[in-house]
Amino acid sequence: MKNLLIMRHAKSDWANNSPDIDRPLNKRGKKAAPFMGEELINRNKIPDLILSSPAKRARCTAERVIEVINYKKELVVVKDFYFGHMANIIGTINSISNDNNIIMIVGHNPIWEDLIMSLINTKNYIVMPTAAIASLIFETDDWQNIKENSAKLEWIITPKGLKDE
Repeated sequence: MKNLLIMRHAKSDWANNSPDIDRPLNKRGKKAAPFMGEELINRNKIPDLILSSPAKRARCTAERVIEVINYKKELVVVKDFYFGHMANIIGTINSISNDNNIIMIVGHNPIWEDLIMSLINTKNYIVMPTAAIASLIFETDDWQNIKENSAKLEWIITPKGLKDE
């Protein structure tokens, strides 16, 4: 069984006049990312591999989660996660070594919402607010078998939803 964690970057700083790819996290985003890392520990969902968009807000989100979960591997930056095409994103997932059972990808909407809806084959709109994490389960031992309509949505968690529990 394979587990894909799809995380949208935490809240970014729109007041910063940087180009889109260089936009940093804002104060709320800097708090939300490690909070979500703590929740991954609570749910026993520690990734074997973490991949991120090259955008600063996504990389910083991943790095803050990494600090909390004590992840020892290098963060893998994937160019196609920055508003790339779904086929390329699924291709990246398909190329992952089967030694990794839980992987986390960190990136952006609207592609992350579209990716989840495609993998679980739903017409219902999936909403991924900033710093949300979706857990998808695949009944396979091979990442090459990941394709549209091959997953079950285990859960979606958000910082606000967790604080309201």
